[in-house]
Amino acid sequence: MPRCFRFNKNNFAGLVLIFACVAASLPFDVQAQIRPVYDRGTTGLMQLLKRLNTTASVLMIGAHPDDEDTALLAYLARGENARTAYLSLTRGDGGQNIIGPELGEALGVIRTEELLQARKLDGAEQYFTRAYDYGFSKTLAEAKEKWDEKAILCDTVRVIRDFRPLVVVSQFSGTTADGHGHHQFAGYISPLAVKAASDASQCTESGPPWVVKRFFVRHRGSGEPMLRINTGKYDPLFGRSYFEIAMEARSQHRSQEQGVLELRGAQFSSMNLQSSEATESCIFEGLDLSVRAVGKGVKDFEQPLSEIHDLAEKALREYDALSPQLILPYLVKGYQIAHKAGLYTHTEAGYSPAAEFARSMASKFVEAIVAASGLQIDALSDVETIAQGESFNVSVKAYSPQKEIVQIKGISLAFPAKPGIPPVANLSDIQWWIGTKRPAPTTNSPAFLAREVGMASEHFRVTVPRDADLTQPYWLVDPRVGDMFLRKGHWQNFDLAIQQPLPSAWVTLEIDGVMFSVNRPVEYRFADDVRGEIRRNVAVVPLVTLSLDQGLMIVAAGSKETNKALTVTVTNNSSAAVSGKVALDLPAGWSAATSEADLNLSRKGESKSVLFNIKVPANARPGNYSIRASATIGDTSYSRSVRTISYPHIQTHRFYNEAVTKANVVDLKTSPVRIGYIPGSGDSLPQAIAQMGLNVATIDERALASGDLSRFDVIVVGIRAYQVRTDIIAHNKRLIDFAANGGTLVVQYQLPGYAQQNLMPYPAQMGPRVSDENAAVNFAVPGHPILNYPNKIGPADFSNWVQERNLYNFSTMDPRYVGLLESHDPNEAENRGGLVVADIGKGKYVYCSYSLFRQLPAGVPGAYRLLANILSYKAEKGN
Repeated sequence: MPRCFRFNKNNFAGLVLIFACVAASLPFDVQAQIRPVYDRGTTGLMQLLKRLNTTASVLMIGAHPDDEDTALLAYLARGENARTAYLSLTRGDGGQNIIGPELGEALGVIRTEELLQARKLDGAEQYFTRAYDYGFSKTLAEAKEKWDEKAILCDTVRVIRDFRPLVVVSQFSGTTADGHGHHQFAGYISPLAVKAASDASQCTESGPPWVVKRFFVRHRGSGEPMLRINTGKYDPLFGRSYFEIAMEARSQHRSQEQGVLELRGAQFSSMNLQSSEATESCIFEGLDLSVRAVGKGVKDFEQPLSEIHDLAEKALREYDALSPQLILPYLVKGYQIAHKAGLYTHTEAGYSPAAEFARSMASKFVEAIVAASGLQIDALSDVETIAQGESFNVSVKAYSPQKEIVQIKGISLAFPAKPGIPPVANLSDIQWWIGTKRPAPTTNSPAFLAREVGMASEHFRVTVPRDADLTQPYWLVDPRVGDMFLRKGHWQNFDLAIQQPLPSAWVTLEIDGVMFSVNRPVEYRFADDVRGEIRRNVAVVPLVTLSLDQGLMIVAAGSKETNKALTVTVTNNSSAAVSGKVALDLPAGWSAATSEADLNLSRKGESKSVLFNIKVPANARPGNYSIRASATIGDTSYSRSVRTISYPHIQTHRFYNEAVTKANVVDLKTSPVRIGYIPGSGDSLPQAIAQMGLNVATIDERALASGDLSRFDVIVVGIRAYQVRTDIIAHNKRLIDFAANGGTLVVQYQLPGYAQQNLMPYPAQMGPRVSDENAAVNFAVPGHPILNYPNKIGPADFSNWVQERNLYNFSTMDPRYVGLLESHDPNEAENRGGLVVADIGKGKYVYCSYSLFRQLPAGVPGAYRLLANILSYKAEKGN
């Protein structure tokens, strides 16, 4: 056996015709909006056949989405045809978002989906642990403090034991050279997990032991690596190099602005084999990757796996791109043997790796059979969302050009299991999900087009239980504790990237006298007028959902009664009319002119908004209060709000929280000023300004280019605005002139390009940040107006901050700048570049990198007080 298992394409008949036609097609994966173009037709089938002929498998481990070496993943999955996966310890919740306002858990959903889009292109699989990304960290010690090390270790062990890789590649070394504290933690935990995975006494609830054969760490920095892999190698099967495919995948990380060029020519990924000093020629060097090797010397498995080995080789060798059905006998026989071998599950040790491998081979043979037969299965719903307790229609159709070979023997639906009940094909006997056959529909909806005639079809009416779980990302069902997501019953699907699938279709086939079944999830299909056909997951939703126009209400404490308006919108998700009442539950002593209102919604999607005028009593104590909304329909109360995450490049998801407005009574004073706001990449500063009772006008491109800016006292530039709006760079002089003529220009944090392009009024350099949200804040110029008017800013205003103090501070700056605050992380130099002011002509310039964009939505009182003072700068006479 050669040290590195390779396929010689020149040995296989018919490959000269690979690009002549598309002979087979694989269906959509409903978890991705991107179509898996490299897994279809002749190209897809060839990869499936190669994977039947190798046991190669690699798991890569990193800390965040976009930490992965996408080029190496594509090379391994598409070039070596290895089972390949990426384990990201977090979902990137603590990052920033260039495409929208979502932060925290909502951003984690987006970044999870972006990873899934990337995997559809590079060919790898995706795993996660339960760690929450709490934001930029500078030390391994902080990551160990925030995360439960044993839990993350066992999560990682679980993935290793589930995926069973021969090779593990750590993206990080576990040293300070990794930079980010999360990176250091990933590098630290990876070798521990590889070792623990082989020890049955460790992580006993994380599956049976698995021995990793080779452990690599990505090479970074100087010196020669032990192994360099040319990921830029051209593959005629795709008409592209693996690096080109990988960069297409990399560009799916749109929220993180990871769009890159798809470079041609040689490109290299480098790594070092741990516990070795020898130069490597291949990542699988010294490993026997043949199917036969798995069964060698194993009772009951040596002969069947040897036969499977021979059949897989024959299928690949005799594959004809123009007539893929000719290899079906080999594939069907291989499936038959693998399926039978997989039934041997009991050994003296209680677990049989060979049986597990045989079962995985049976699944691979089914995939290849589907592709070689041209079988396509559409399981389509007539709705995208279905309310608990209601019914919808499903149509399942099968298509194949090989009607003489493929016979459809049965079509059925499978449903989610009732908690505590083992999964079965149909749970109608216990009145859980119920699916009954119905006549072919006469409607001509996108799901049930009459002109789509399959070789076999069935139609069903499906009823959802009244207490069915809502469809949402499983890790968000329960609130996290600290920086760890909770693991409860819904984590039984821990290995899923997003959530448990809803009903799916099972189609039973017969080929050459052998029966087997193919499973496909139920989807909702519709035609977008611009984008064309779109497919989405079917989701279970509440009968009604509520939304409040303010998730946070800021109330300035005072001696007078305060009036606040809160609008509650109730949306009907039912296919029938609903009626009832909507009401508020107010804090003690608070009142509303109307405490409840009637609710009548006649059709699905209809909403009603109710305005409640709330009176906050005089002298209300500063602190946090909750205002809860509910809708009563019949004898059931509903109090869920829904957050929908929807972007064109990802699958749509929803998650649910209680319909609550957080009301913060704050010791807050403001000055009347005219404010203009230039939007950046999604901060919520305008909403915060409105909460303080001030008016703010958005400055769009036209207004910035030629509008009258003198009508404003203050112009605030949003976070990263100079990065996302080129018109701001083009008209930056107008902003400087605005300040020089007597206005106040406030610039929130920007990336270092802001300084590199000399866009600020005087020279400065940028770079450091303070990642510790509890870092001490010292008052460098305590008498400055921004720290005294209209609110006296003190140490208490920097209490209870979230995620970080500031980011992208000025590091060195012209003496005309004055730093008002000083803050730094432990063991780092002092820095006054987080809140900087300067005189410009008759006006003022303020640069604020303190992370108000995170503090304001979190309701941190000090952030509102500091913002009020910044906006009031120059409002005080003599200022």
